[in-house]
Amino acid sequence: MSLLYFSGVLGQSISGYICDLKSTIKKVHFFWMLFLATSIFFFFKANHTIHRGILILIIGFFQSSVMVLLDSWTLESNNTLKKNFGPIRAFGSVGWGISTLIIGKIIDSFGWSIVGILYIFFTSLFLVITYNTKDAKHENHKKDGPSITVSNLKLLMRNKKYIHLLIIFFILYMSFHVIGMFSVILIEDFGGTKAHIGVFLLVAALSEVPILLSANKLMYKFKPSQLLIVSSAFFLIRTLLTAFSNSVVFIILLSILQMLSFSILIFISKYLIDEVSPDNLKTSSQSIAMAISGGLSALVSLNLSGYLADSIGIRNLLFLLTILCAAALILSIRYHLSYSLYILKKRL
Repeated sequence: MSLLYFSGVLGQSISGYICDLKSTIKKVHFFWMLFLATSIFFFFKANHTIHRGILILIIGFFQSSVMVLLDSWTLESNNTLKKNFGPIRAFGSVGWGISTLIIGKIIDSFGWSIVGILYIFFTSLFLVITYNTKDAKHENHKKDGPSITVSNLKLLMRNKKYIHLLIIFFILYMSFHVIGMFSVILIEDFGGTKAHIGVFLLVAALSEVPILLSANKLMYKFKPSQLLIVSSAFFLIRTLLTAFSNSVVFIILLSILQMLSFSILIFISKYLIDEVSPDNLKTSSQSIAMAISGGLSALVSLNLSGYLADSIGIRNLLFLLTILCAAALILSIRYHLSYSLYILKKRL
């Protein structure tokens, strides 16, 4: 798992830079999907531990990259798609929720080797559908536009608003990963079965859909920074309540809070990063942000949380995580205040 997240962090960072450098997302995404499908197919054919370890590194590199590039492709294509990113992203949650029910039964019937074949099939279907889809081209990618250099990336990392957001996202994604892992462990500790875990994952996935479908309406009524405060607050509430959970049903019910925590974070993080990013580094900004907040946070939290859970117990770990979520909430409020001041100055 650590290998997967480590290579994922590298993949997302490098892939975004390549897209900005070559002024294309579609072509990079197309080839990355081919490499990913091939790697997954051979992973389930490999019998040697070293071979599987190498393939996990390759899969992590491409899998994390295609996800964030697909988001960037949507956001950078045109304003219509950008405004409807939330509803578009909702279909991903629906697909993931359905797959948790179907794929498990298929594996039980045909074995794990069927996964590689299924991935080849769905990748081929995806590539056929997207073949004639317009690439995300940007004005800043014209030949006479500013060049993409490593120095530009250094300037990005000195962007205070960008770093402020990364810290908030890093903490919230840590909470997401830890809650996801320990909720499953707690379900088993409370006497739950694999069926209960499946219901937990399904409810969590489907709870994202209503918010994502209404994302553009929420963006019309509220500022992005206000929604970030809401998301942070519900991450805090869910983490705290999970610490006090005492039954399988309670854990499953708490997964509904993913609706107002993670589902808001999914789309609002994209808009907030887009707002503070230089025009010539839109894809790099998104991919680096996802590499740090999603990938690096998973690498740190999943390894560190296991050690802390053994040392201080799961409940105390969750209390500690609640304090971090409170810090993220405070930082979100601070960002909102500075964001409002920035918009006011810009209008004047």
